[in-house]
Amino acid sequence: MHNDFVKSLISDSGHPRHHEKLMPYQRFIGSWSFDWVGHNEDGSTRTVPGEWHFSWILEGRAIQDNWICPRTDLRSSEDYPEGEYGTTIRFYDFKENCTRIVFIGPILSNLKIFEVSHTEDKIIQEEIMVVDKGMISRWEIKNIKENSFKWESHISRDGRKTWKMDQEVYANRKL
Repeated sequence: MHNDFVKSLISDSGHPRHHEKLMPYQRFIGSWSFDWVGHNEDGSTRTVPGEWHFSWILEGRAIQDNWICPRTDLRSSEDYPEGEYGTTIRFYDFKENCTRIVFIGPILSNLKIFEVSHTEDKIIQEEIMVVDKGMISRWEIKNIKENSFKWESHISRDGRKTWKMDQEVYANRKL
């Protein structure tokens, strides 16, 4: 049963109509290890190792990733609490002419919907549907290289007037 589900979900490549529209994310397809750095209100930080897996899905019409922090071999260990085990789906909205992103993190009850803008070396994902009352997120992927990138999460509690970085991820491709 699971094998049929996986076969119906995973795609080997992008669909011709969607491939170019999701070009900024194609370079992430594959598996990554990362160090997550959380920034606390008191200025302290915490680092946790994680893993991230990206794939084409739904006949190549979307790109999905699975975010696992702490990584699977460390989950539920004494050193690391549950963390988050979430998934993101990126697709091109032809009606609105933009890329949309939906993130679901069931452990921390996260649901976020973003719109995307990008340049050659930076992707900005800005939350458009605010679920966490009073807090808006902006995720940035930057310093994108063939085998590494940096991801940052910024939050605003004043309607996008000011932003504070609350998370950083330093990712390296698993070779």
